[in-house]
Amino acid sequence: MIKKNSPKITTIKSWNKLAKEINKFANFPWYIYRGQRRSDWLLESTLSRVLKKIKIPDKNSLAEEHLEKFKLCIRGRRGSNPAKLSENELWALGQHFGLHTPLLDWSQSPYVALFFAFSSIKKSETGYRSLWVLNSHDIERINSWYKKEKKETAEYHIELINPILDENSRLVNQNGLFTKLDIDTDIERWVTNCAEDINWLTLVKINISEKLRDEVLVFLDLMNISYSSLFPDLFGSSMDSNIRLEQADYLKSQRQKIWDAFEKIKTTHNKGS
Repeated sequence: MIKKNSPKITTIKSWNKLAKEINKFANFPWYIYRGQRRSDWLLESTLSRVLKKIKIPDKNSLAEEHLEKFKLCIRGRRGSNPAKLSENELWALGQHFGLHTPLLDWSQSPYVALFFAFSSIKKSETGYRSLWVLNSHDIERINSWYKKEKKETAEYHIELINPILDENSRLVNQNGLFTKLDIDTDIERWVTNCAEDINWLTLVKINISEKLRDEVLVFLDLMNISYSSLFPDLFGSSMDSNIRLEQADYLKSQRQKIWDAFEKIKTTHNKGS
């Protein structure tokens, strides 16, 4: 049985339909977006995925030890006289550098999120990649519902985090922010299990055909959304160069199609003359 707050799921197989679907959210700035390479991946953090594989039962203690180890490891590596960071800011800093954290990356730009869904050359085993859309205004409303139902553990609480960190320039370029959730839950389940009457879309999942990868990346590049713009560092430069190399055959074939169509029109015109 489909619950009333289950995400709306749409399947897309063309760029024009995808752009039209995304534009539905253009006038609602409180929606945030996340891209994922596989359509069957949960909206769960990297920390959750790793801890699921560990047999030790006290996962929360492991997570606390994990953060403490990170705090010790970064001593003397944040420059001279570094600012004191809160727990969430530490997690955000770690997320930037590849630490397993309870955070999920989101963007205020659907097209930035779309880039992250399609940037990897590794294909989706499901044949589809996903763009998730979350109504950030509903976060506190759903949190309040769980609290009212006396389910006051962290498992039922999602936090929206928009950190101010000078050490993470990528966040600015990516219009980035985070959600923080308990290690035993995922956002789809958190939204779906809420019985609050919500008369608009809280969570949307747009499944996009794997076959659109090259076309999507070309259009995004025209919007100045690429590794080079989203990662203003040597990593971004390297990955941007890799993608352009990977697309060589696709771009050549597209140029040939346009040239063939032009030649056909020219031949038809000359015959008519």
